[in-house]
Amino acid sequence: MPAQNLIDLVTQASTLGATEIRLAPGRALLFLSLSTPSSLQSSAATLGFVTSPADPRTRIAACPGIPACASGRIATRAIAETIATDSPGLLDASLTLHISGCAKGCAHPGAAALTLVGDENGAGLVVDGTAKALPAGYRPGYDAARGVAAIAAVVRRERHQGETAAACLTRLGAAGIAELYRRNQ
Repeated sequence: MPAQNLIDLVTQASTLGATEIRLAPGRALLFLSLSTPSSLQSSAATLGFVTSPADPRTRIAACPGIPACASGRIATRAIAETIATDSPGLLDASLTLHISGCAKGCAHPGAAALTLVGDENGAGLVVDGTAKALPAGYRPGYDAARGVAAIAAVVRRERHQGETAAACLTRLGAAGIAELYRRNQ
């Protein structure tokens, strides 16, 4: 998120009478004493902020990655934005996608259904594990979102009615998911 977007949001909040801004769990911001909260929510959405719990970006944990982190090997934030835009159906409430610039896994130390991790080989895919695990497949970092899109396409096609994305991934199996990620490089 560019700093200017936050500045614009705070300016709008001030115009709408906000007297205080508080940090809240889940990287949320609380604006107190607003005259018209819905107007600020609309502005926040226009500026690119998450304003709905159904937003697919809430299912992604991404560290700063390159260029913000010296340990990062992939552009985690750009990859996350592309995946959220191109593959939202994969990102239902049943799973977390972790995108880590390196094997430290700072943004999400626990296991995730899918983890993309940057290293000297590019963007590795770990299925049901952490960024510290050995990736099952690789793609160039700039092409990681396309690999996830291939997985999302198969989940969309193979998913049973009422089945979550996580359950579909489990049914497809780690080896099958890794093959989908590696394909068409």
